[in-house]
Amino acid sequence: MRPRLISVVLPVYNEGENIAECLRRLDRALKGVEHEILVCYDFDEDTTLPAIRAMGDLSPTVKLTRNTIGRGAPNAIRTGFRAATGDVVVTTMADLSDPPEVIPQMAAAIRAGNAVVSGSRYMPGGSQTGGPLIKRTMSRVAGRLLHDLAGLGTRDATTNFRAYAAEYLARTEIESKRGFEIALELTVKAQQMGLGVSEVPSSWTDRSAGQSNFKLWKWLPNYLHWFWVAMRQPLACTGLALLLATAGLVQAPDSGQRSLIALLFLVTLSVLLLARRLRNRNTWIDLFHPVCWLAPVLVSAPSLLLLLAAVPSGALLLATRPRRQS
Repeated sequence: MRPRLISVVLPVYNEGENIAECLRRLDRALKGVEHEILVCYDFDEDTTLPAIRAMGDLSPTVKLTRNTIGRGAPNAIRTGFRAATGDVVVTTMADLSDPPEVIPQMAAAIRAGNAVVSGSRYMPGGSQTGGPLIKRTMSRVAGRLLHDLAGLGTRDATTNFRAYAAEYLARTEIESKRGFEIALELTVKAQQMGLGVSEVPSSWTDRSAGQSNFKLWKWLPNYLHWFWVAMRQPLACTGLALLLATAGLVQAPDSGQRSLIALLFLVTLSVLLLARRLRNRNTWIDLFHPVCWLAPVLVSAPSLLLLLAAVPSGALLLATRPRRQS
């Protein structure tokens, strides 16, 4: 049993201009809360280290943690995960972009039963200030698609301002090795394991000092991989429904038949949405629903068969409704 403690993982790369203020803000925000701050660095020449040693008010909760896995952001974060001793692990950046005051709310949401909680810029109450337009746009659109179509429990899928249940991290293999897509990977995997994914409103402000190490075009393929992992099953279900409905409309002999097909297409989409709400995502087994509701039209089945479509479709919804894992 891990102690009731928040482990803040802070990956750094030459953050000498920001680290002192970052650590002071974290200390103020977590005053009265059991916590540790793990500053994860790659090499001894990092400008972050002398800036920390020069602090006269350095909190005893700050621990310097050398990354021995291999250089790079995901390895620094993984090093922090391994060194963390708390029941809640929070990742945040040292560039002063994330508000540390939100961390206690994120930890509370983890202790309420979620595996992953996002500090969300894009939910009501969240905000974003600054940053490249193309990066902001891609992040917002991806988050909206993953939330609305794939059922991901956060509208902000790409932020690394995340809280994780330590037990979830301990049993989950991390595949990311190059960029900050590690947060998206862990969020998608939690959803597909049937674990809770949630969010709390947060703000994000672009750094005012130092240089960003985010490499959008270099890391974009890695983000797209996990985006596709989350989207492929709901897209396949919706795509099959659209394909069957289109085929039915093409061969429909009259307007009455076309109206029936349009109605059944809407019913199918509603059933897929219900399936997603029941288990937080669509799976390959949900391909049965479009077949059940729309295939009978293609073979000119009698109306009774269409009516009976509700029986196997409804039975499948009940049979595949999961129990929430803890």
